[in-house]
Amino acid sequence: MLKKAAVILIIFICVSSAMAEKFAGEFLYLGVGGRPLAMGGAYIAAEGDIFSSYYNPAGLTDVENYQAAFMHSETFGSLLNHEYVSLARNQYGGVAALSISRLGGGGILVTEPNNGVFRVVEEESHADYVVGFSYGRKQNSKLDWGLSAKAIYRKIVASSAWGIGLDAGLRYRVRDDIIAAVVFQDLTGTVLSYSNGTKENINPTMKLGLGFSREYGKFRGTILADTDVRFEGRETTAQFSQSWISADTHFGFEAMYADVIAARVGSDIGNLTTGVGLKFGRFVVDLALFDHSDLDTSYRGSLIINW
Repeated sequence: MLKKAAVILIIFICVSSAMAEKFAGEFLYLGVGGRPLAMGGAYIAAEGDIFSSYYNPAGLTDVENYQAAFMHSETFGSLLNHEYVSLARNQYGGVAALSISRLGGGGILVTEPNNGVFRVVEEESHADYVVGFSYGRKQNSKLDWGLSAKAIYRKIVASSAWGIGLDAGLRYRVRDDIIAAVVFQDLTGTVLSYSNGTKENINPTMKLGLGFSREYGKFRGTILADTDVRFEGRETTAQFSQSWISADTHFGFEAMYADVIAARVGSDIGNLTTGVGLKFGRFVVDLALFDHSDLDTSYRGSLIINW
């Protein structure tokens, strides 16, 4: 039954993407959380936490009671500021999470003609807001599933837009140390309707992931790998492409000692990521750096509180 459902979803994505506009939802893919971002954004097959509501809602099943998360990110230097807050609760056989994120910045120059020359009259800001509700549940001892619904609001100078999207994910424990996962982001295609009457369609994306984790005394090593598969002909911008199918990769490695301190390194579509993490009591603090080949370094920090 699951195989048939996966085939139907893949066919649906292929058909939907053929009519969709490219790159409309890039602002949704910057990632959240110090730990995931330090590991190159590879997280859909990870032992989950509250940030799984963003990457793969099936991973929320690892939240035991309550979790709250906060993140601040200065992306590409100070070009963009990314704020994220979330709350998750385990109750009635599943885990529900509510999240709010804001991605914004300034620097949009508004010009007007003056004697044949355009001059700057003001500088405007822009912002994207996403409110999400996610739910994850264990189907059995090996299989977890999850869904995320999101409402999007964009404000760019004098124009604004609204949209609603849906993500779905599965996580399967192949054995104790290996997890496989699949996520369908913007499953049905997410339409952004602008105040000026135009529309953009955010393309569906299929993500495939694999995770491996093993303990060596007080040390625990984790390797994660994700692939973003799109069906929209990104021949010149994707890492790998064949005709209208393209793929981008994310890799991450974490070494943790005594379940207290961690060092991380990763590759986010070929760009180096690094970071560290520290657990003390109910608190988890994670820091990440993203080194882009063409833009300034991005700094990300997050806090998780358990109770």
